[in-house]
Amino acid sequence: MLMGKRDEQTIDDEALEWFVLLGDEDASDDDRRRFEAWRAADPRHDRAWRELERLWGGLGHRAVADAARAGAHRPGPAVAPIRRADRAPPRLGASRRQGLSVAAAVMLAIAVGWQMTPAGLLADYRSGIGERQTVRLEDNSQVELSSASAMDVSFGPGRRYVTLLAGEAFFTVAPDPQRPFVVRTGQGDITVLGTAFNVRLGDSASVAVAQHTVEVSAAGEAVRVGEGEMVRFGPAGVSAAETADLDAISAWRHDRIVFSDLPLDQVVAELQRYHRGRIQLVGGGMADKRVTAVFDTGRIDAAIGTIAESLGLRVMQVPGLLTLIMPG
Repeated sequence: MLMGKRDEQTIDDEALEWFVLLGDEDASDDDRRRFEAWRAADPRHDRAWRELERLWGGLGHRAVADAARAGAHRPGPAVAPIRRADRAPPRLGASRRQGLSVAAAVMLAIAVGWQMTPAGLLADYRSGIGERQTVRLEDNSQVELSSASAMDVSFGPGRRYVTLLAGEAFFTVAPDPQRPFVVRTGQGDITVLGTAFNVRLGDSASVAVAQHTVEVSAAGEAVRVGEGEMVRFGPAGVSAAETADLDAISAWRHDRIVFSDLPLDQVVAELQRYHRGRIQLVGGGMADKRVTAVFDTGRIDAAIGTIAESLGLRVMQVPGLLTLIMPG
């Protein structure tokens, strides 16, 4: 199986899990030893932990305390907003760990909201969250940008280069045998003469070919991918070709998202691309729950509520900032 490099978001999530575990009164000496081993294993782990400590010590945001109280409480509705409390609530008997989980997730979302620069802010072409954009290039090729996507374009004698910086795009390339069309990504390159295909970025990138053939180059190997096939590619190379579900892959072009027996953590990652504010799983035993559904990209909150109800989970929201999905 092709594996992508662990990204900064994964490390932040791991730091958050350690933060919650060590904040629990039942944390053991063995837990602390394992934490120190994790922290020493990679300089990025230590940086993520120090940043989390700094934010916790200096944030002072009312939503953190409110979220901790709301996380310990078990509200009735499937989707419940976290609201400002005018006075301290009565003592609640639910898990302190869950309250810490919610508070820490809110804290991290606030920090990300303050610090994050939108991907591709200076790109030649970009789309906002929940937006699609169609770009007609000077050679008459067409690129459809999905939500939160960005690209740079560089055409010249003997070359046509497009760099996909973020997100996902569908390319319909005008033939020009004298100037191959190359899509560059941080994971590898795709070279074509005239064809139609979908490229998606993530831990590893993927390409699905709708017409003709492309050549995918990554980690020193080059693989031809034919019509109706898809591959994933990245620092570990190019995966074996598999049959592409082109209707599902390109559903975003019609403002739809299709999930077919996908684990919840992958579903959340996809919904995140269309949602303003962080979506966070809080608690164990949820990531591998399976989801099969079709949703409208313009109604992500409704999609989250439907998923929660069908899986027996519950959702709380800090409006515009954070959506928490928790065990029911």
